[in-house]
Amino acid sequence: MAPTRGRSPRPARTKTVPVDGGAVAYDVLGDGPELLFLHSVIADRRMWDRQFSRFSDRHRVIRFDLRGFGGSSAATGPYSCTDDIEALLDHLGVGSAYLVGSSMGGAMAVDYTLAHPERVRGLFLAAPGLSGGFSPPFDADETAAFEYDEKKSQELSAAWAGKESARSFELLRELWCSALEGDALALFRRMVEENAAEVFDNRSLKFARDPPAAAPRLASVRVPTTVLYGDRDNPSSVPFAKRIARGIPGSRLEVVSGADHLLNLSRPEPFDLALRAALGEVG
Repeated sequence: MAPTRGRSPRPARTKTVPVDGGAVAYDVLGDGPELLFLHSVIADRRMWDRQFSRFSDRHRVIRFDLRGFGGSSAATGPYSCTDDIEALLDHLGVGSAYLVGSSMGGAMAVDYTLAHPERVRGLFLAAPGLSGGFSPPFDADETAAFEYDEKKSQELSAAWAGKESARSFELLRELWCSALEGDALALFRRMVEENAAEVFDNRSLKFARDPPAAAPRLASVRVPTTVLYGDRDNPSSVPFAKRIARGIPGSRLEVVSGADHLLNLSRPEPFDLALRAALGEVG
């Protein structure tokens, strides 16, 4: 049954669910069709603070921390991100959900959809990555974008290895989040500082079992899909967004002006409007 308009949503619940080798922290708010948010690996579940509150007016909104981020335990052995999502949905009694993923959270959303298509109603992918990446040939723009990303990523890795934490943060911000300012920039800084072992060292992600390459299977995705990217993002995000959108039948590709990699933080209003539209709640 749809929630009554104007009714105050139930308060958020922050709990943990047991998973293989640890526990995952999650929040739930509101009533209605389930909406699951998956965060980027340069953030944690707090990146969805605004959407978590706003979309609970018509949905049962769920967000969680990936292994080692926020309130979730760090991985110490092999694990599967797909299995973690499955465990969370089972724990909450969710039959199917609409998945919203940012960056690597988008890649995980695609992986879960490929593994469990019957449990996904739709995909909303913001600057998504993709498990296994893409194979060449690449055109000139794609090659230049990937070379730029490689050069800047090496600079970032060298700064972190040299224990230059302040410079490491600035390089990370310049590469991925150049459009953030004010409260959004302050939140990003807190998330990076408090999750530094995961952001810079992949403390837990290095234990994640690699899912099968997704690119050859994108055509099998049969749920409504929207793909977003920002025009101020790391340029390597653009080929991923475009190729994923081309690979998933019937998907829609949108460019958000003034947005960087964390689109919902750098351009929250257009992000929310696009998500409402994708959910069929606009127009």
